[in-house]
Amino acid sequence: MKRLTALLAAAVLLLSACGKKQMPPPEDQNQGGSAAATMTISQTRFSQDTEDVLKLLDLKGGFYDFAVDSTITGYSMNVWVLSNGEWVSSGEISGKIEDNRGQVGVQLLEDGCNFYQLDSSGHTKYSVKYNTHLKECAATGRMALNTADQVVIIEPGKEQFLFIELGWKDAAAQTVLNEDFRSSNCDAGVAATITFTAAPSGA
Repeated sequence: MKRLTALLAAAVLLLSACGKKQMPPPEDQNQGGSAAATMTISQTRFSQDTEDVLKLLDLKGGFYDFAVDSTITGYSMNVWVLSNGEWVSSGEISGKIEDNRGQVGVQLLEDGCNFYQLDSSGHTKYSVKYNTHLKECAATGRMALNTADQVVIIEPGKEQFLFIELGWKDAAAQTVLNEDFRSSNCDAGVAATITFTAAPSGA
């Protein structure tokens, strides 16, 4: 456990420094362009040193870069756990957006979740505890925004998944995963999501 903690601390320090390739900010829709800028979120591209540390951690989840236009003022990350047939929020963290871009992370543990917010001044970590009961399932499946070439378009006000893990007590009942985790017929599960918020019209 001490070794795992030390590795995670090293990874976050690398992330807070120069371990990733910088994502250019999107072109603002008011700077002469006829079309609105495309707002995106994708997996962070790390240096090889950082990638090596993260592989040792066997991280469930990941770190993500996002780029938005000036209409977006903040975001919230949430972790949802299936409890007695209902998806219940087990923790949430919110953040403000500066310079039209940012970086966030989520680490799913066996007994909870760590959220990370990273910027040029360092990082903030928020931890929550819960029980997913996934270990009691005969079959499990994972789905994540976890490939460097997978870019997702941000839709303001829409909850968008970062990581999903679902479980079925009967392996024969396992279904194909999709981002609408709430419609799954699973018996256990956890999902980490992010929602970007826009300033009210006329503000």
